[in-house]
Amino acid sequence: MTGTIQIALLRGVMPIGRNRVPMAELRALLTDLGFTDARTLVATGNAVFRSPGPAGAELEALLEKAIADRIGPTLDVMVRDAAAFARIVRSNRFPEDSAAMPSRVQATIFKTPPTPDQSRAFEALVHPPEKARVLDDVAWLVHPNGISASPLRPTDWKAAFGKLSGTARNWNTLSKVYEAAQALA
Repeated sequence: MTGTIQIALLRGVMPIGRNRVPMAELRALLTDLGFTDARTLVATGNAVFRSPGPAGAELEALLEKAIADRIGPTLDVMVRDAAAFARIVRSNRFPEDSAAMPSRVQATIFKTPPTPDQSRAFEALVHPPEKARVLDDVAWLVHPNGISASPLRPTDWKAAFGKLSGTARNWNTLSKVYEAAQALA
């Protein structure tokens, strides 16, 4: 097995509608691009695969263009190699909450890290019982009453982070993606 294990997280994928990306088509696309061992998890745009190259921003751009050209939706893709993804999982700021209520702990992985000012502005918007901590390129949040009951709105995110692109996954999904990447190692 050659190539670096990569994790691609597609932003805004929905099971129906204009941002629909069938996972079988995504796997076929990855294979056609020369990647191996392509696997997808959960129907919201999570892929694990081996890449002989490219990596980082070049790989993100390649996938964004290929998805738009072949499948249809124009959306952002965040890519991390297995080591970077493991760092994200290990950096979970709320491990006790993740164990107790994994679907209510969320990590938003940004394409590029927010500035310290953006991070502080966002953390200041969050009030108990919710919790937030931004670390490097990830904003960790706990929504004890569920994300739909959160007082945070998209306008709050935009006020704090501007046009910074990111995609959110709950702890359940992050764990499944991490396990899939480990299985390829």
